[in-house]
Amino acid sequence: MLNIKLNRHELMLCDIFGTVRRKNAMQFNYDRQVSKQDKYDMDIDGFKGEYIVAKYLNIMPDFSINEKKNPIDLYWNNNSIDVKSTRNPKGNIYITEYHKKKPCDYYIQVILHDDGGDIVGWIDADNLFKKATLINGSHPSYMLKQKDLFPVNSLNDIKRVGYPSSA
Repeated sequence: MLNIKLNRHELMLCDIFGTVRRKNAMQFNYDRQVSKQDKYDMDIDGFKGEYIVAKYLNIMPDFSINEKKNPIDLYWNNNSIDVKSTRNPKGNIYITEYHKKKPCDYYIQVILHDDGGDIVGWIDADNLFKKATLINGSHPSYMLKQKDLFPVNSLNDIKRVGYPSSA
């Protein structure tokens, strides 16, 4: 687990940008979110997680505002990333069924705090859908336990898509 702190300007940027994304999403998109969290707080937290991962990987966050919902949060070394953020320290990753049809290359989990967050780990799409459990309900989604994630520091050791050198 890797802790990333954000300064007050970065936190304010995440708050503003998450709010703008929510206002935009309400106009154009069917909401597929699984959480019971307030939708504004969820989008603020979502962007905060993306910002934290982008800061760690030394890449630019995606500041675009689009009419279409895009499951890709970031690009890194020509690979797509979906950042999954939670405030629950024991929280698992939940991925909507839509992702099985159009998966990202990597899924990275961040546990958020008021001043930043902990990057818990990552998994590639192939391993995710092998290890995750399909949860049926009003919003079917795949659930992956934190223990099934690769350690965050192994991201830098990837030799081929989805597999650290120790795998």
